[in-house]
Amino acid sequence: MAATSFATGGPKAAARSSSATGNAVNVSEREDLANFISMISRDETPFLSSIGKTKATAVFHEWQTDELSPPASSSVAEGVSYATQNAAQTAEPFRTRLGNYTQINSKTVTVTGTKRAVDQAGVADEYAYQLKKRGTELRRDVEFDLVHGWKNSNGSGTRTFGGYQAWINYSAASTTPATAFNVSSATYVAPTNPGGGTCGTFSTATSAATVSLTLSQIDAAMQAIYENGGKATKLMISPANRRVFSAKAQSAGSSSSNAGDGNVRRNIDNDGKLRQSVEIYMSDFGDIMVVPNYVMGISNAAPITNLTNAANFSAFVYDPMWFSYASLRPLQEVDLGQLGDSIIGQIVEEGTLECRNPKGCGLIFGLSGA
Repeated sequence: MAATSFATGGPKAAARSSSATGNAVNVSEREDLANFISMISRDETPFLSSIGKTKATAVFHEWQTDELSPPASSSVAEGVSYATQNAAQTAEPFRTRLGNYTQINSKTVTVTGTKRAVDQAGVADEYAYQLKKRGTELRRDVEFDLVHGWKNSNGSGTRTFGGYQAWINYSAASTTPATAFNVSSATYVAPTNPGGGTCGTFSTATSAATVSLTLSQIDAAMQAIYENGGKATKLMISPANRRVFSAKAQSAGSSSSNAGDGNVRRNIDNDGKLRQSVEIYMSDFGDIMVVPNYVMGISNAAPITNLTNAANFSAFVYDPMWFSYASLRPLQEVDLGQLGDSIIGQIVEEGTLECRNPKGCGLIFGLSGA
């Protein structure tokens, strides 16, 4: 019987030689897998991070707003009696009681005993890793409902808070919003009252269902907010609308499609760098910071009646000081113990959106993102 001839390193090395497997990996070498895991998803919450935080103490969180009487002449005759003056004074109907239902947000975690016991690259404890991951996902889900879920305030069944769109100010209590907010030739049915808790319906019956964002729309929204006593400081838009805004801001305003968009030029600094992005827009009614929000660019099927996709559909013009996220139960882990050979847990939190001044925010809707 002929002797078997092995390559250096013995039979295992021969079996892993290039002639046997198609690669030249030495069996003594460790698997080249980095001991970390890269999270490739964005975890920012631009709107939630921009607003304040407060405490809710009930399922229906309430607050009050008040405003001054409109400016008018207050002249009176010399020696006028209190009774005469008081009779001419109208009652103050401006104090308003507003509220929003809290919404329970939750994620679950299930990890087998084997998964926790094995030595995994990049993970010291699979259960702890999954808890952290689900917690990050939950914060993004809250952001989604605040800005892109078109949520109605609802206190029955599965409670939901009214998102940003439920608190938009309309100057008239009619079914058609103020011109400043109705930038599309289609019709958006307004909430029945300021911050009425419903997001309305959008009709695409007309030929032009969506339009491209323009600077004049932003100016009109800021003017309406200013005339109602507010002052917007942020413009929040999807990434696609962010590019549209920069392009319009950099345009010369000579073409018909960009008419009314100003006469802004690109800035080339001393180092020769060409600046395309516009981060601060100086309008007639104050400076406004332009903030992209990737959540607003996500496809969202049928968020409101008659609309099949809300991706890039709207832009927010607001002042963060008038908004807060009211927490009834802060984000916490609930350890549910063992379920057979698995450990189970839950991430849960409960809160709602507080809008202290519906007149201090606006919505530009019906946008195409192009």
